[in-house]
Amino acid sequence: MRFSTRCKLNFGSRLALMCLVSAFSFPIFADKPATPKYQRPVLLTGELQAADSIPIIVPSAIVSPVTLRYFVPEGSKVKAGDVVLRVDSMGDSDIERIELEISQNREKGLREAADLEVKTIEAERALITAQAALAKAKIDAALPKSQISALDYDKYQGELDRATRDLVVKQKALGNATDAVKRKLEDSELAIKRLQIQIAFAKLQVAQSEVKAQRDGVLIHGYDNWSGKRLDEGGRAQIGSVAGQILGGGKLKVIAWVLEADRPFLQQGQEMQVRFDAIPGSYTKAVIERIASAPEARAIWGKGRYFKTEIRLPDNLPYELQQGMSASIETMVPNKVLAKSEPRKNPSASESASKTSAENQKAKDVILEGEVLSRQSLNVGPPNIRQVWNYNLVMLAPEGSYLKAGEPVAIFEANDVKTRLDTHRSSLNEKNRLAEKTALDHAEAAKAADLAVVEAKSNAEKALRKASLPKELVKRIEYDKLVIERDLFQQLAQLSERQRQAQLRARTAELRSLKSEMAQLQQKISILEKGLKGLTVLAPRAGMVVHNVGYDDEKISVGSQVFMGTSVANLADPEKIYVAAKLPEAQVSLVKQGQLVSVTTPGTNTELIARVVGFGAVFHGKSANQPSIVRDVEIEFDSLPKNVKPGTAVQVKLMNQTNTGQSAQSTSTSNKPAPQQAATNVTAPAGAKK
Repeated sequence: MRFSTRCKLNFGSRLALMCLVSAFSFPIFADKPATPKYQRPVLLTGELQAADSIPIIVPSAIVSPVTLRYFVPEGSKVKAGDVVLRVDSMGDSDIERIELEISQNREKGLREAADLEVKTIEAERALITAQAALAKAKIDAALPKSQISALDYDKYQGELDRATRDLVVKQKALGNATDAVKRKLEDSELAIKRLQIQIAFAKLQVAQSEVKAQRDGVLIHGYDNWSGKRLDEGGRAQIGSVAGQILGGGKLKVIAWVLEADRPFLQQGQEMQVRFDAIPGSYTKAVIERIASAPEARAIWGKGRYFKTEIRLPDNLPYELQQGMSASIETMVPNKVLAKSEPRKNPSASESASKTSAENQKAKDVILEGEVLSRQSLNVGPPNIRQVWNYNLVMLAPEGSYLKAGEPVAIFEANDVKTRLDTHRSSLNEKNRLAEKTALDHAEAAKAADLAVVEAKSNAEKALRKASLPKELVKRIEYDKLVIERDLFQQLAQLSERQRQAQLRARTAELRSLKSEMAQLQQKISILEKGLKGLTVLAPRAGMVVHNVGYDDEKISVGSQVFMGTSVANLADPEKIYVAAKLPEAQVSLVKQGQLVSVTTPGTNTELIARVVGFGAVFHGKSANQPSIVRDVEIEFDSLPKNVKPGTAVQVKLMNQTNTGQSAQSTSTSNKPAPQQAATNVTAPAGAKK
């Protein structure tokens, strides 16, 4: 009975102790994050990039977007130090304007300083006169009181006090005048330094408007983030955006993006399966090299946030990989891990299915949309006039028309230019009249200054003759006063000469300042006249007019509002045409260099035989609105076709290899960079220099 009771107590106490331990330990374990007990598959999307590729950044400018005045054609080989990009900069005109302002401020400062110097000389003359008056007053005040009347004594003493106070006032006035000259010179120097800083900034802008290659390589163009169009010479780009890249020759790696929800299932050093979309049946293993510490938004994929992930590929892959190729990356689930790390030769069922689909595609013809372009094309756009941003297109040659050299291609209208030109001309005429009046005033002032100098010298000679009288013939007090007057008039004669020189400098500086203002107005008038003349764009050579498409995806026509730097049309050479098309990445393996194609113009049943002559240097996104990966294909006609003009949209039919013959297949399959369209700008003379 006692043993049974003890067992019951022990069992109850043990149960209570277990409950107590569970109650205290449960919150501790509940706070730990739950770790996944399994590795679920994660599928990523990425693209190939060279580790040593260098982006080409659009340089900063006062306005954005900026016009690309010079851009090396895509696919061109560049060397380190070569200028690859130049944007439109207002620095050149700013430098000329600021240089004129510096000259104008310098002349203005000299004129104002000369005027203050004249006032300083007048203050010095007043001080010398006050000193002479004080010296005379001291002589009179020194007379004994017993020898003169009380009234005269008081008068002389009062005159001494007045002369003493007047001398103090004149000394302060001279000090103030001297300080004013010093301050004016300092202010002028500060103003000139400020303008020198501005001109240094303008020169820096001119220097920064050019982008030089930092390494050797092949240059490719980027795409505008707003319109999705490729950035070419004559186009516009936002400052700070990537205009293109200089491809490096280093090792390729995969740049992938991981959704936040998939991040816990990936870690650095983890092995992944990689397949390349452009190469059917391709497979290899890769290792995650680095995962970004913070996610970032990818607006093109929606509102999700993604971690940037770098994946290292193995060496000596048997595939011809190129930068820009898209890749599919998948985690290696343990039950699917392969024994070998090299590329697999025995494909799985999924890869066999992809090969089967690729073979089925070969049996079908690949149809692409293309456009007829010219290898020699000139961009037509409005001139660059300072402080003019929008233009009205009042005339544009019909599309497809053939123009001779010197014929008008487009006429633009800018009402503000005419108004500003009339205002500046009126101001210049007013300045001319003011200059004529100033010249007459200066002539009269010069005569007056000469007369003042002659008069001062005459007074000095008279005072000298009076002071030369024998002392015995003149009273001592009067003789002392004559000596004081002699010194006074000699100093006044010297001051008159200095004053005449200062007035001459002031008049010269005033005239130079006026001429500087006139030169600045004349420069503005010349720029506006060139811009007004450049509103009518003439064809520099013969060519065919091809209208461009605006930001609304509509053809630019008469009456359109054109922003500065916009290319409204191209002047193409119809003798040097080719077809540019974009090939989806999944169909790249079906097209070979040298393959025959059929080109059909919509609305006609005429088929023209052409040949694939080259591919783009890299794979890239089709546009900002269509992020699908494509590769540029260039097609040339065997002979110049008739009735095919630049700018015509065509349909390209790439027939399979069996239909076109083995000769096309036996041609070189090396991916040479396709020669691109060499475009230059046809703008007004007021545009930026190239």
